Amino acid sequence: MSSDDELISREEALAGLPAKRANTLLFLIESRTAQIVARSRVEFSLTEQVASKRDLAFLEAFALGNASALHPTIQHLERYAIQWTPLLPENPRLKAAIAHALSQKYTFTYQAVPNIRAALGLDEKAVQVSYSRLYRTQLEKIFASKLPLIEQMRWKNSAIAQRLEEMPPFWLAYAVTVALGLPQAFLALPIAVADVGPLVSVAFVLIIGTINILTMACMAEAVSRSGDFRYGNVFIKQLVSNYLGYAGSFIFSVAVSIRVFLIALACYIGLSTTMANFTHIPAALCAVLLFFAGLYLLSQTSLNFTVAVMVLLAAINVSLLLILSLLAFRHVQLDNLLYVNLPFLDGHPFQPWMLQRILGVSLMLYFGHVYVGECGKLILKRDKSADSLIWGSVAGTAFLTVLFCIWVLAVNGAIAPQLLVGQSGTVLEPLAVEVGSIVTVLGAVLIILLLGMAWLRSSSLLLNLAREWLPARPRSVLMVPRKLLTLILHPCGNPNCVPHIGITYLGLKEQAPKFRLDIQSSGKVYHQEITVTERWDIKELFGQFPLDKWNTRLTLEVRSANEDNACLQLTSPMLLTYEGDLRADVANVAPKNQSQTNKLDMQALTQQFWATLLKQRRFLLSISPLVLVFLLTEWLLLAGTQSFTSILAFAGVLGNSLVGGIFPILLLVSSRRKGELVPGVVLEILNHPVFSVGIYSLYLGILLLHGLFIWENPVARIGALCIALLSLLATLIMKRYGAFANRVVVELRQYPGGQSVFAIAAGGQPKMAEVRLGYAEGEQHTRSATVEIPSLSSLRYAIFRLPTKHEKELRVWTHKSNFTGDSKSLPALVEVESGNKNMQFDLKLSNGKVLLPLVSDACSLKFTFPGMGSGE
Repeated sequence: MSSDDELISREEALAGLPAKRANTLLFLIESRTAQIVARSRVEFSLTEQVASKRDLAFLEAFALGNASALHPTIQHLERYAIQWTPLLPENPRLKAAIAHALSQKYTFTYQAVPNIRAALGLDEKAVQVSYSRLYRTQLEKIFASKLPLIEQMRWKNSAIAQRLEEMPPFWLAYAVTVALGLPQAFLALPIAVADVGPLVSVAFVLIIGTINILTMACMAEAVSRSGDFRYGNVFIKQLVSNYLGYAGSFIFSVAVSIRVFLIALACYIGLSTTMANFTHIPAALCAVLLFFAGLYLLSQTSLNFTVAVMVLLAAINVSLLLILSLLAFRHVQLDNLLYVNLPFLDGHPFQPWMLQRILGVSLMLYFGHVYVGECGKLILKRDKSADSLIWGSVAGTAFLTVLFCIWVLAVNGAIAPQLLVGQSGTVLEPLAVEVGSIVTVLGAVLIILLLGMAWLRSSSLLLNLAREWLPARPRSVLMVPRKLLTLILHPCGNPNCVPHIGITYLGLKEQAPKFRLDIQSSGKVYHQEITVTERWDIKELFGQFPLDKWNTRLTLEVRSANEDNACLQLTSPMLLTYEGDLRADVANVAPKNQSQTNKLDMQALTQQFWATLLKQRRFLLSISPLVLVFLLTEWLLLAGTQSFTSILAFAGVLGNSLVGGIFPILLLVSSRRKGELVPGVVLEILNHPVFSVGIYSLYLGILLLHGLFIWENPVARIGALCIALLSLLATLIMKRYGAFANRVVVELRQYPGGQSVFAIAAGGQPKMAEVRLGYAEGEQHTRSATVEIPSLSSLRYAIFRLPTKHEKELRVWTHKSNFTGDSKSLPALVEVESGNKNMQFDLKLSNGKVLLPLVSDACSLKFTFPGMGSGE
């Protein structure tokens, strides 16, 4: 061991010098792991705002010294060790100190933590010697000889969850489709179809199911053509915005909001009436209990679940459904099974309300289209061809269709139609009367797991949608290391809105914190250095740069600063993200004296009080849709006009006609013109224009049919007609603004080993272009659709000349991926020349992406790479 290894003496070690650094690093590791765990969960959100707040919580926790809201377990630290390993310095003493801190907080055996051992080098001689010198004992002492029973169960559960999440891609896609697509509407299906009979209903469900299998394939193909889902962590609304523009994204949000609101209402009614029947508590009081229970759960944390939990819950729900079906089959009567009541058959008149309930509830059986993106984020990183995503989504939807048919035959065959018609709650109450008390027990479990989860899921999504629409002026306290991290702000909503602003800490200048502002606006990049003594407002720059005064609001306050770090408080309604990585050296912050600490503590307490008050006010505003759902539920229950089935039928027509029918078609058509990739399998029927026009017309016709003929309530009819006209008008607006125009994509992708590749594609197909690559030793010329760069650091510039006669849009995208498949933006400067327009973009400020229209038949791009050896 060299003398350099003894930089810290035993006396210093006993004084706590390495322990403080190790504890800070452990805190950093735990925060990063918590962030990874949160990202790995299925989130019930349409936009990136939830993910952005979650990621920023990592920086805020570090700045304030707070623990993450999600506390990782030792099982999480073990599983994601490879992803937090880059945070560690190559210092055996610090690794030994971290191992000691880890053993003080967690209990684990040697065999249980192979990844942690590898990350910390616990099997290496240098770390073992450093540990014995620091703590005068052997490193083996940190390992427990035996785990307590509870810890053993946690390790077993973690192993099971990992095996479930590491299933083959097809089976994982299949399981996630079933888990996220299992609807609460099947509890109303036997009631909705009771008037026409089970055999006719099965035929109808098979027709609707076949159509939805195809639209699920459309959605899966649209997702699989998106590089954002394959390499990024985006949400379904970003997919819609990328393909269909801001107008399409807005209409999609409206459709989902209507559907989620009505689902929440149906869940309240279904849960309240079922609980009332099982417990004899008044349904109105049950609704009150549900409302406050939901507020408590939603106020504690964001609602999301791991894939393993979702799959296990789905397996339990499907098992309960099949058991209840088997119990019902024992009571099937031939008269009930063969009952047929069709309009115009045997003199039966046509009754519009019958078609309303059957069609609406049948449409509500299929709502998994919104969650194909969540499935895609899991599958596409493991199956680049996307075959597993497409076939898994199709197979999962087909399985659900068969399940619905079995359920209808069992329940409607066992219960006379006269007993089902007019039921206000779920079908479990009359089924319990017919079959016996066993249904009460199993039904209660099914209600809690399925209807309860649907209630929480819809409430969470409704809360997130409300937060998206509400204006906000959040305050974030962040620790920013010098030159290592850039804070990025841009307007919420339309991702193409400008400006994009980057803030980088440059250190102290004459004892005052200095920052660099990078401003992307109107196709130009501006740079400005500012010195902030206490408080700075971006209004000072309104006269110097072309900034939108309505969308650009930002104040910056420095709470503390030294040469290495600055603790900032940012107040802005703009969306806040960051570029760069925290390193271990960030933890080495100079200690503050006591007077500074007391002063900052008082400031923190005061600001925390107002921040808490602001959050409570915002929370109260965001729950207003939930309050409206609750009040409407109470009104319907007290008036005796509640109907679980009717609400779902209404939601199926108004919401799912768009989300499950019209939008998958629009996304499919657009993705074939704008997507970066081509999936390995494309169903032939999806290529035929008759299919696209036919499905679009079918769902548009369903809306018009209900608005003109079926629904009798004037409000409902006006709603259906408005949604139909809005869909048609939005489609025309989308087409007018280029939603279905061809797009050329120039993508730079850097792999973990350092190798990079430029890829040019139009409609997912390779597109040839003239390419000039500038190196220190000279320039290379080539004509190709794919250009490999062995080392990006040696590249000074890259110039592309693209023929764009058939393309109307250009998308530039630079990103780098790590060993786990996650992708981050790759900073680059790009100059774009199209026609008489010359524009410059700093891709660091826009998450590595820029989208702009083309105005000529040729286009020129020039990439340079600051900080990577670029000479220009």
